[in-house]
Amino acid sequence: MRIQIKFAAALLLFILAGCDGLNGKVEKPAALKDDFTKGYLLSDSEVEEGYFTFKSKTDGYTMLFPQDAVISDDFGNEIHGLEYEAILYGAKRDGAAIETQITYEDNRSTSKLEPNLSLLSSSIGYEGSYKEMKEDGKVHYFAKDVMDVGKATAYSYLSFIKADTTNQAVRIVYTITCQKKDTSCTAKQNDFEQVAIKMVKSIVFKK
Repeated sequence: MRIQIKFAAALLLFILAGCDGLNGKVEKPAALKDDFTKGYLLSDSEVEEGYFTFKSKTDGYTMLFPQDAVISDDFGNEIHGLEYEAILYGAKRDGAAIETQITYEDNRSTSKLEPNLSLLSSSIGYEGSYKEMKEDGKVHYFAKDVMDVGKATAYSYLSFIKADTTNQAVRIVYTITCQKKDTSCTAKQNDFEQVAIKMVKSIVFKK
């Protein structure tokens, strides 16, 4: 529900604590400074500007991972064999607080579209429809929502990505929170959406 967004914003500050600081040196990006996060990266070399390659601990998929993000090693992190994995990562960028929840499943339940979209929608209280996109052996279902959270505005992007020929699927809730008084942040709504789509399209299922 929408109260979860407020909790998530507080959690994000906890996740990122200690990841800032200026000491006159060129610092490593946050993803490389955090050992837990680094354990999910294929290498410490960017595959494109600002992004590393993330590899699931299930070996089920890879995707782009922002260099300024840190994965929670406690809250929101769960894995069950090769069939289920959930992670939560946060970042701070250009005045925005970014939180991404990713859930991977490899079982027959992923073939049931409506229950999966309903589960995704209920995570933030979204009541709208999804846009379908097909490409590269997978189908995407994408939606966006804007929420008022007091002195801030949260832009959420929901995605369900399903492999065509296997039971593999990924659900993503990508949320960017801007303070309303920070107009330079709120003006980037279109940029936020393009990044969300970029992340979705970067997913490659592995078998």
